[in-house]
Amino acid sequence: MSKNIYEELRRFFEPKSVAVIGASEKPGTVGRAIMVNLVENFKGKIFPINIKYDKVFGLKCYKSILEVPEDVDLAVVAIPAKFVEQVVEECGKKGVKNIIVISAGFKEIGEEGAERERKIVEIARKYGMRIIGPNCLGVYDAHTKLNTVFNPPDRQKYPKPDGVAFISQSGALGAAILDWLAQLDLGLSKFVSYGNAADVDESDLIEFLTFDPRTKVITAYIEGVEDGRRFMNAIRNAVRNNKPVVILKAGKSERGVKAVASHTGSLAGSYRVYEAALKQSGAIIIEELWELPLALKALAWLKPPKGNKVAIVTNGGGAGVLATDAVERNNLVMAELSKETISRLREVLPPAASPYNPVDILGDAPAERYREAIKITSMDENVDMIIVITIMQSPALDAVKLRNYLKELKESIDKPMVLVAPGGKYTEEHSKAIELEAKIPVYKSPEEAVKALKYLYDYMVLYKRITV
Repeated sequence: MSKNIYEELRRFFEPKSVAVIGASEKPGTVGRAIMVNLVENFKGKIFPINIKYDKVFGLKCYKSILEVPEDVDLAVVAIPAKFVEQVVEECGKKGVKNIIVISAGFKEIGEEGAERERKIVEIARKYGMRIIGPNCLGVYDAHTKLNTVFNPPDRQKYPKPDGVAFISQSGALGAAILDWLAQLDLGLSKFVSYGNAADVDESDLIEFLTFDPRTKVITAYIEGVEDGRRFMNAIRNAVRNNKPVVILKAGKSERGVKAVASHTGSLAGSYRVYEAALKQSGAIIIEELWELPLALKALAWLKPPKGNKVAIVTNGGGAGVLATDAVERNNLVMAELSKETISRLREVLPPAASPYNPVDILGDAPAERYREAIKITSMDENVDMIIVITIMQSPALDAVKLRNYLKELKESIDKPMVLVAPGGKYTEEHSKAIELEAKIPVYKSPEEAVKALKYLYDYMVLYKRITV
């Protein structure tokens, strides 16, 4: 990737000024929602554009972008499709270099729309502009607070700043995931809904995010790609730069492929071909939407393991058995603890406890017993990853002490560690505190935790293979 492309796309997230073409105060309109999101958060200059108004939210409103007396870095277009071509031409004359076209009515509706789309791309090429969209939700940068998403803030929540980037071909699904990640307290670096990908596509975005200093993990929902070879190269380069790429690919079934064509007008071929190519390029593939936060927490917060051997420390025997089954089912390995580790565990555990793997420290285990058992187990050279299972309802367990001990242990242990904490309100409150303060992923079931570690292990294997 050339540095020029990085600079071109960076302007979508770090503009000093934004023009909203189709700005409005009218309730229920796209133009109003975009203006509200910008006025509430964006620190740069905002220029409303609409032939109907003199002012929008107290800001001077211009009839055309050509009337704006200052430079405009980014234009957001939210007007009927038939007027977009003229507006893109005016943006070119004004010297705008980046445009987000929210408007629908392009290649996703058929040949007439496809012709409109071709024309706006031709204009963009003529003026050296880059376009995200059309038929997209917009862009959100959690760090710069640029928000061009057209959902109103009373209905759409946004994640806090962190290191995960999410790009989505589907705007509606992207909005739902934004809301979901915010509820889960999982942060983002950037979100991009790129819609029909008339100009800027998934390959451009992955190439950009590979060199984005605020992004640690790249996640993508894709339906189809035009240039498969370039897409695979972009993924491979990201992995070479030690940035995991997580892909959720839609259009797995025959009917799903047809639905893709009517949604964004994309080409979606055989899923098995995509799957094989993605794996060869180093992508981590998730099959279901619910798996997304499992993978993101592990990949964003934990170091990759050196191997696939798992140790389990639990205060519930049944949960330990379920975790063992899940480890075997996901092609990981239960670690064989050394004689020295077993001997040291016997010294600190009650006689009825099990010093073998899974290490059962019993239901009456206080936080101190957890600390000692985890510390000893983590020092075993046969252990690559650790699953800690805690039934927080136990009266013997001080959840606050456990949180503090886990935070200390994470800083001193050079192995990935996840926590399983099944339960209701009390457990969820303390689980969230552990994630916020210690950046230790917490899962509701042993099966979820094992799946997350499998993603982490898979990435280590892919990274080694790609970088050899």
